[in-house]
Amino acid sequence: MRILIAGAGIAGLAAALALVRKGHAVQVIEQAAALEEVGAGLQLGPNAMCVLAALGLGEAVASAGQAPAAITLRDGRSAREILKVPLGEAAKRRWGAAYVTLHRADLVGILAEALERAQPGALALGVTLAAIDHRPDGVAITTASGDAHSADLLIGADGIRSQVRDTLVGPDTPRFTGHVAWRALVRIDPADPAAPPPGVGAWLGPRRHAVTYRIRPDLVNLVAVTEQADWREEGWNLPGDADRLRADFAGWNALTRLLDRVEHPLRWALHDRKPMRAWHKGRAVLIGDACHPMLPFLAQGAAMGIEDGFALAELLPMTGDPEPALARFFALRQPRTARIQAMARSNGVDFHEGNPLATLAMRLPLGRAAASRPDAVMARWDWLYGGGPGGLHGGKLA
Repeated sequence: MRILIAGAGIAGLAAALALVRKGHAVQVIEQAAALEEVGAGLQLGPNAMCVLAALGLGEAVASAGQAPAAITLRDGRSAREILKVPLGEAAKRRWGAAYVTLHRADLVGILAEALERAQPGALALGVTLAAIDHRPDGVAITTASGDAHSADLLIGADGIRSQVRDTLVGPDTPRFTGHVAWRALVRIDPADPAAPPPGVGAWLGPRRHAVTYRIRPDLVNLVAVTEQADWREEGWNLPGDADRLRADFAGWNALTRLLDRVEHPLRWALHDRKPMRAWHKGRAVLIGDACHPMLPFLAQGAAMGIEDGFALAELLPMTGDPEPALARFFALRQPRTARIQAMARSNGVDFHEGNPLATLAMRLPLGRAAASRPDAVMARWDWLYGGGPGGLHGGKLA
């Protein structure tokens, strides 16, 4: 089929590569003139890495990033360990792939280069979508420059402010969660004993938490989340005040040296959306943040977009009417993404628990279980990280 994809982010590029490898003709349009990302790190669980391995990119992505040995929850002020989830070789043995942290721009670059090798010219930059015409036998689009394109299928991978979504279901109003995230990439000396420990660290405290992980040996990704009564802008790269960030986390001594190195943090107001009742209409379908944007408290936003692209490619027929496959795609993928959305929302509450007795009750049993039976703690995540590429379980997509 001839397939148009709006958006060259992680979901759009992963979908394009998976579709080209199946034999479809793909054209990706992206309004940005270059694939330049504001500095940001991301986490790819074994579920995402299994898909990337199936696309032939597992080794390239792993080499570009870091493989943390564990996810460790700590008290923000005392740095006392609360819970540790083993990763590294334990993740490979249990879930079939590593857990990887890397720079977002590195992943986008790897995907874009692989797509160019697979189908030269498939990616068109500096192209803005202006209008969409839904037809019984396909979709036609018009760009801002007046160019017209037609296809058998349109995939909206154009993110949280999706123009394709607006044409399918109309605009919606997101709900501000009360959480505002600070983001920064911080250069460190890996040998400095005051640097945050290797691995993924979640530092918890009343009404705030922070996450640290290395995306290169000398580069730490910091996300620090606080609570705020109101916010009007749904942006994720708004400039922030480094002194205010340090004041928000005063007394968190294990992070002081890292926070002192932050120069130009960005702020990100976290908005939430309810799960959608449909992701497709006619010959158009949504994937990734366009249909299931999620809060970052489970680190699965990028992974779900990668899974979407792979699953859609597996389900689409080579010719004929794609609509039955789009209906199946939604039926198989929506329960999984809705579950992850709900768990991420719940984590945002738990991480900020301010009642000391409730905090103690929540954390102590988890810590004891992790110390005595780490396999039992890992088993809690089999539904998320296991199952093979795209959440495939016995030929069925989860």
